[in-house]
Amino acid sequence: MFNLKFKLFATAAALLCAGTAFAQDSGPLIDMMVKKGLINDQEAEELRADLVKDFVANTSAGKLSLGSTLTELKIAGDVRVRYEDRAGELVTGDHQERDRFRYRFRTSLTGKLVNNWAFGVRLETATGSRSSNVTMGDDAGPFAKTSDGVFVGQIYATWTPTSEWTFTAGRMANPLVTTSMVWDADINPEGFAEQYRHRQGNNEFFGTLGQFLYSTSGNQNIFGGTAAAPAGTKDLIMTAWQGGYKRYISGATNFFQIAPVVYAYYNTDQRANPAAFNAVMTATNAAPINNLFVVEVPLEYNWVAKNGVPLRAFADVAINLDAKARAQKFGRADLNGEDKAYHVGIQYGKASLPGEWDARVIYQSVGAFALDTNLVDSDLFDSRTNMKGFVVGGNYALGAATQFSLTLAQAERKNDSLIAPGSGDIGSNNALNKFWVLQADLNIKF
Repeated sequence: MFNLKFKLFATAAALLCAGTAFAQDSGPLIDMMVKKGLINDQEAEELRADLVKDFVANTSAGKLSLGSTLTELKIAGDVRVRYEDRAGELVTGDHQERDRFRYRFRTSLTGKLVNNWAFGVRLETATGSRSSNVTMGDDAGPFAKTSDGVFVGQIYATWTPTSEWTFTAGRMANPLVTTSMVWDADINPEGFAEQYRHRQGNNEFFGTLGQFLYSTSGNQNIFGGTAAAPAGTKDLIMTAWQGGYKRYISGATNFFQIAPVVYAYYNTDQRANPAAFNAVMTATNAAPINNLFVVEVPLEYNWVAKNGVPLRAFADVAINLDAKARAQKFGRADLNGEDKAYHVGIQYGKASLPGEWDARVIYQSVGAFALDTNLVDSDLFDSRTNMKGFVVGGNYALGAATQFSLTLAQAERKNDSLIAPGSGDIGSNNALNKFWVLQADLNIKF
């Protein structure tokens, strides 16, 4: 034990004295010292701060003026160039196709501060909530920059008082365990999240609470409000309660995980009254968010084949417990059975190192009244519910930071007597009957 202590303190002292780039990578060592009880959390934060100060003072990084409370600063991001062919067919057989080249750029700056605080900011192209893609050549005039802006995609603060608890506020990456069936991966919800994670042996338990500001109403009480002219409305709030269990079977790559979550919406009656529901849904193909109380259960199993190839089987099932009222307001009380959605798939391999590849197959079926159409993935089934179909895709690692990806999806209406609610990129025509998309991506991460 004495030798271990001596080695740890000697290494830490050497890092402090050296003032080199090794100081930036001392995090695991400091974490080990805390775990062994050699130093407490406060002493660890002070040591990290001293390492950063010494590194700044004795290297070229000293040209930057870093705050005394900053213990870690990291820049990362990705660039993607995409070819996409998106097509749809109406019930009449009429066909529409959209062929385009697109790009995406995202870069993030994250930092750790003393006393277990941290922050993050991410800039990205495009303004849409479900896409940061920019379509090439869509500007006014050749090679103009009308749509080539950069926007704030994430901005948040976190506090981690212990290794098990994390509190987040702001516009954040989705803190929930979920799939593209329910949440588009590009959505960064705004609000608050509280996360807990505890591991004991091969068992890990976790939970996440989310309170997201879905839409603000502006003034809650306006001047001159009367019964005939309402005096304002309340903000629209979406909440999520998730509890999960992860069982490690062998090592870190062989495990089973299940993470049920419940979604509830508050103050929705002010945004979608029964009289307007049918007109809105059928006329513009939008998806009001009244009568949504959704239970989702994502699960997955990861293992390694005998030949050493990683495998992953996954599924997601969901049901809207208030779908009966949603169907009634739409004018189709007989279709209250369109309340369920499911998504099942399998992945072979994992494209991490140069030359490695993976492939996946997914089948998905979503009832018209099962999910919030404003959240579902914008690519695979064109932001719509009442669709069913297959997705096949794969990745090939060209380098440690570069991948080529290919995705093909084909879908059709689940129930022919209903529209496919939602407004996607192929058009908002309620007569859409079938949908296809092909995407070829070059991804570079840094």
